[in-house]
Formats: sequence, structure tokens, C-alpha cells
Amino acid sequence: MSLRRALVLGSLGSALLPLAYAKQGAIKVQIGAEDDWRPYAYTLSGKPMGFSVELVQAAWAAAGVEVELVALPYARCMREVEAGKLPACFNTLRDSRTEDKYLWHRHPLFRARIGIYGRADGPSEPVNLQSLKGKRIGVTNGYDYGSAFDDDPAMVRDVANSDLTSLRKLVAGRVDYALVYDRVANEIAVNNQALGQQFRLRGTLLETGLYLSFSKRFDGAAALVQKFDAGLETIRKNGEYARIEARWR
Repeated sequence: MSLRRALVLGSLGSALLPLAYAKQGAIKVQIGAEDDWRPYAYTLSGKPMGFSVELVQAAWAAAGVEVELVALPYARCMREVEAGKLPACFNTLRDSRTEDKYLWHRHPLFRARIGIYGRADGPSEPVNLQSLKGKRIGVTNGYDYGSAFDDDPAMVRDVANSDLTSLRKLVAGRVDYALVYDRVANEIAVNNQALGQQFRLRGTLLETGLYLSFSKRFDGAAALVQKFDAGLETIRKNGEYARIEARWR
């Protein structure tokens, strides 16, 4: 980062603007974190929490980087990254639609499954990608679901502000199916028991890796990618990754 950019960011003092600077040999950086995707990334009493939050914090710490997480709705977080106002955001699906938009670290932060959910009183036959054609499908604003689904014009999308809203629409009969990561749907069912009794997993759309997506327009982002790669490799080797995973399993 140039001295001029560092001075400008410091003078603005905005919580939405990233800070990446050297201070007594250390680096501090602001990273966007999704604020409503339990158990991976969410806020509790204003504080970022979750499985992927802990992984990100541990990886940056292992790389010698002090990280400040800025909790934002996912769609807004990604807009900030694309505009170069934040150096990175998570959790992002990497596929042909997103590959050229961002800079990427080598290995996924974690892997997860996108489930296809139907009503509990609906047909019990397994559902796959082809079964969704012509149906009304609940999806969440700003999320990617893999190029096979996202690039198919036969998919009729009903966009909601959250996975919880999509599942409520499903139960109310406003959509035929909802696409939700399975651990997220399980968490929603636990915390909304009456709702959880009314939807069921009917199939898997895909299993995929989730990443930090780094901005191509943010000065110094490429160097941050290298540091994050190194930190993520370190916590995998020293057992910290496995310890975090076990806490959230």
C-alpha cells in the first residue's frame, strides 16, 4: 500500500474502509465477514462468530497479521470487495462465474454441501439439479450456487434476503424447493423447531469449497493472499484447524 493511500484511509476513519499498514513490524487488515450465516459466520451481540470466522482469525494470526472483521450482509460485503473498498470477504463459492472476479488463495477454507430442501409433507422422491427445472426455487440474495444452476435459464429463482426467509417461503408454499447449505439448514431447524419440522432434505445440489475472495482493485491484495495461504497452511499442519473443526462439528 502506498503512503498516500494509508494516510487517506486513516483520515477517513470509516468502519467500512479497510486498514492495512505496518506498525512496529506488524500488519493489520480489515476483512469483510458475512453476518447471518450460522454456524459459519454470524454476529452475536455485535461480534463476529462462527466456524469459518475462527478459521480466518487463526490463519491470519499464524501469518502474523492482525485482522479486524467487519460484519456485513453477504451481498453488500461482496460489493465492497469488487469496488476495492475491502481487501476480502468470506465465504465465497469459487466456480467459473466467480473465478475471474477475484484473487484466490490456493486451498478452500472449508468444504460444504448445498442441500435441496422440500416441504415435509411433499413428495419424498430424491431431487437433483435436473428435477429443479421449471420449479420455483428459493435462493438467497448475493449467493452463488454453482455454474450448473446459476447459468441455467430454466431455473426459476425466488430471491430472499436470508436462508431463513427462503425456508419460511418453502413451508408457506411460496416456493417448491429451497437451496440451503445443509449445516445452515440444520442450525435453522434447531433454533426454529416448529419451522424445522416442516422441511426436509430432498437432495444435494453440490459439494463445494468456500474461500476468502480477494479484491483485484485493492492495493496490496496479492500480498495478502500469499500471507493468508501461508497462515492457512500453518494451522492445518500444527493442528489448530482440526481443533477448531472439532469445536464446531
